Formats: sequence, structure tokens, C-alpha cells
Amino acid sequence: MRSNKIIVLGGSFNPLTKAHGKIIKYLVNFFDAEKGILLITNKIHNHSINNFNNKEILPIELRIKILNEFIKQNKNIELDLHEIDDENSTTYKSLNYLKEKYKDDEILFVIGSEKLQNLDKWYRIDDILKDFKFIVVKRNNGVLNRIINENSFLKGHEKSFIFIDPSFDLTGISSTKIREYLYKKDEKDLEKLTYDFVINILKENNYL
Repeated sequence: MRSNKIIVLGGSFNPLTKAHGKIIKYLVNFFDAEKGILLITNKIHNHSINNFNNKEILPIELRIKILNEFIKQNKNIELDLHEIDDENSTTYKSLNYLKEKYKDDEILFVIGSEKLQNLDKWYRIDDILKDFKFIVVKRNNGVLNRIINENSFLKGHEKSFIFIDPSFDLTGISSTKIREYLYKKDEKDLEKLTYDFVINILKENNYL
């Protein structure tokens, strides 16, 4: 019997990488979760948080098409378009929307450890951490320990974090690298970073 946990991985998925896929599948299995949810962020959020240029943002329809293909292959993972439908959404609003939608489940929100340093700047982060736990995927343990020990905000909310050290290497896998290889038309290196079906969809839409 599966637990009543739901793993939520948010992001622009611009585009989907093997790191995204490995993380959500690993965590759903690790926590024996009911499901995983990919929460794709909206265009406004992309600009304000990631500082993308318009040319760097793949069309939302294309990103959704790629994610839909991924969830076809992974039946216990779903796509949620809340932040596409609500252009003014924030992490606070999105998590409370999911909490209302899945009233009997525990929502666990995934972030990479590199996000911790600026977490205190997130909108209504104190309220978020009162109601939700964050799964923190470790990247560099030495740096991570120093960040937590030197940050009074993180130390004060330590019980809200679940630290996970995945059994696979995520080094060098990023959507930014994929976009660089797309620009160079470098299909061979793309194969190291994302799935064949992603490359095929990008080809079909003249991005490669």
C-alpha cells in the first residue's frame, strides 16, 4: 500500500532533462508516494526568477507536449498546469492549491540544495514552511552544511527540510546546457542530457 505523500517538482522544464526525470522517479519510489506531480511554471515566473530572454524560453505548448510524453511513460507521474492557468501564481499559492485539491495527502515540495541560500527571499516563505515540508536534493554536501550552519533562517526552519542524497550523479545536467547544445545543433551531446523523445520532439519542431 502506497503512502499518502505526493511529490511536487516545480520548474520551467525548458526543456525536460534527464535530471528532472531521474529526480521525480527516484523520489516517488523512495517515499513510496501516491504520485509525483510536475508543476510547470508560467512565463511571468520564468522571467522574474530565472531571468530568461524571450528567445531562451521554448513555447509553453512545446514544453507541455514534452512533459505529456514523459508522463505517458511514467503512469504514477502527472502534469499540473495550475501556474499556466494562473499567471499571477506563486509557490505559496500553488502549494495551497495542491493542498486543497489533495486534502488527504501530504504535499512534499522538491528543491535543489542550491536554492537554499536565497530561500528566505521567497514570497511568504515562513507561511510555506509552517504548512509544507521541502525535499532538498543534495548537490554538494560540504557547501550545503556550511550554508545551513551560517544561515539563521535555515537553522530556524531545519525541521521543515528533508535532505536526500540521490544515488546517481546529476553533475552537468541542466536545461541551460541543453539550450546551448540546441543552439550549436549538437545532437550527440544532447543525448547525454535529455531523452530521445525530447530530442525527437525538438527536431519535429525545427529546434534541432
